[in-house]
Amino acid sequence: MKKIYTFLLLIAMSGVVFAQTFITEDFSSGTMPPSGWTIDNLSAQWSSSATANAEGTSPEAMFTWKQVIDASHLISPAIDLTGYQSVVLRFKHYLDNYGGGNYVIGAATRSGGGDWNTVWEESPTGHIGPEDLLITVDNDDVGQSDFEFCFYLDGNLYNMNYWYIDDISLFNPLNLDGAMQTITTYPFVSGPTAVEGVVFNNGLTPITSIEISWQANGGSIFTSNFSGMNLDMGDSYSFTCDDLFDFPIGLYDLQVWISSVNGTPDDDPANNSLTKEISVVSHIVDRRPLFEEFTSSTCAPCATFNAPFVPWCVTHADDITLVKYQMNWPGSGDPYYTEEGGERRGYYGVTWVPWLVGNGSFVNTDMSSVNGFYNSAVDVPGFVSFVASRTTVSRGTTMDIDITLLPYANFDNFNLQVVVFEYLTTGNVGTNGETEWEHVMMKMVPDASGTSINLADREPITISQSIDLAGTNIEEWDDLGVAIIVQDLASKEVHQSGYAVENGVFANDATLTALNVDGELVAGFDPAVLNYYVELPEGTTVVPSVTGVSTDPNAIVIVVPATELPGTTTVDVFAEDLQTYLTYTIDFTVLTGIGDDSADKISVYPNPSTGLIHIDGAKNAEISIYNTVGVLVGEYNNYSEGAIDLSTQANGIYFVKVSSENFVATKRITLNR
Repeated sequence: MKKIYTFLLLIAMSGVVFAQTFITEDFSSGTMPPSGWTIDNLSAQWSSSATANAEGTSPEAMFTWKQVIDASHLISPAIDLTGYQSVVLRFKHYLDNYGGGNYVIGAATRSGGGDWNTVWEESPTGHIGPEDLLITVDNDDVGQSDFEFCFYLDGNLYNMNYWYIDDISLFNPLNLDGAMQTITTYPFVSGPTAVEGVVFNNGLTPITSIEISWQANGGSIFTSNFSGMNLDMGDSYSFTCDDLFDFPIGLYDLQVWISSVNGTPDDDPANNSLTKEISVVSHIVDRRPLFEEFTSSTCAPCATFNAPFVPWCVTHADDITLVKYQMNWPGSGDPYYTEEGGERRGYYGVTWVPWLVGNGSFVNTDMSSVNGFYNSAVDVPGFVSFVASRTTVSRGTTMDIDITLLPYANFDNFNLQVVVFEYLTTGNVGTNGETEWEHVMMKMVPDASGTSINLADREPITISQSIDLAGTNIEEWDDLGVAIIVQDLASKEVHQSGYAVENGVFANDATLTALNVDGELVAGFDPAVLNYYVELPEGTTVVPSVTGVSTDPNAIVIVVPATELPGTTTVDVFAEDLQTYLTYTIDFTVLTGIGDDSADKISVYPNPSTGLIHIDGAKNAEISIYNTVGVLVGEYNNYSEGAIDLSTQANGIYFVKVSSENFVATKRITLNR
């Protein structure tokens, strides 16, 4: 969550490093202008946008184009800089340029309400950023009690689209100040994962080396050293720590901090540490990329973009999910616009068409960007599975939809979006030359807000919904589809998407045909038996690899290894319907007794053996024979004498465990027929 707007006055107190920051603004209040700020002209063009195009955190400031030659300034509150000779203005920004130039963007300062003095200016010829800028200000305005700064645009404002600004701060830089800018490790991981992030030089002295430490849930501390760099003020460095984040399934607070800069503590420890919640998931699946296009039949650029995009979507139809929302502008807009589409537009902060969203994030409307997003998205795993069925609307206008979700981690504040769409429409022809549209949203179920859900690891949840489609723009009732979207409400990231199956029926077989330990079938395996016991050779410290083979190839098998020995590995099997499931368990223990005095009480012979063995020293004993992976291959009760036949076993090493009232001993033998 973004911090609330703060205006920090300089506190003349020794050792208080926060006194170096005079003002910060991240636009999280959602108001424009923010409290204390002013706009001198074209105030309607400035807004709070639910986007993060400047690479801050939503919301951010946005200036929207206007067909005018003019200037506008977003002006800070007055700041007392008495006694200072220089300060630094830091901000993030992104300019979406339309073309034609003949305008400038910049930052300026003034004092006493006088003329503006430019401290940074760009004459755009294309998109700029996103970038994180530090501007040193040392003009005559610094040192005054009524210092102000602004962000401005001046010139032909029709030639730009949008200018985004976020995370503004004005501060007096310290001498040595490394700052932890972000932790880039993905919040959901499976298996050993690198701890990565970005540090930033916020001080005057170049950074040549830095020491970074991390720990999870307050546990062991891991430290890495990075040297050979030369980071001037404003430069950043992406790091990858030496030690991997490798923990059992669960939720962890990953804390990463700067231990030292240039071999010594830096001047501001307050910005040295960040914490990020990391979830180690129980399973991963493929994630199907979702494309949501905001478009209109009265939008000429929409037709230009759709000309290559539509054939691309047809080619990738089996690999993506596609939904289109028709908008009510430009001009008269599209006749298939709905208020639900407008709400979805507001959720994403859509400000023009065509506007493309991929898995919840903005994607430029050119095929290079589309392919780039797709190629990256298919490599990102999913942590939720679902199956969905919807009825045919053959009588009346009601559709029933059933969805079962199976998460592989805990997810709070998630949203289930269900979108009824028509595969092809032709009745919404406008002015842009297009004559048909694909996957046009007709109804959101139950509405544009979707259904709020909290998900728990490996706990399936079923949601059934019924929707009356009367009064929608549906042209052909046998041309409908249903898109399913599982989305994080706050970050907008889409964790899974796909389509409901018309009148779908899903299998409910959750049995295994095999349960293997280190590649060998567990002795006595029976699909109906769920619990097994395996004793491992003495000295075993590595948890064996367990795999399961499902009877139904569409079932999902999830193995959760034991975290230590002795311990229990569980194998959860979810049927194709995701509601029916079985849990198989293997309890691992470790044999003891080899090398003990008790082992001298017995003898096993011949060793090596061709198949038959004899045991001396055992009276009314329990005999258990294990292979090298701890699988029980033979068991004999009340043994006192006689041959034990192992001729049906494969050649190799076996362990013979003898348990009597007075001792437990284990002998190692070799079978070699």
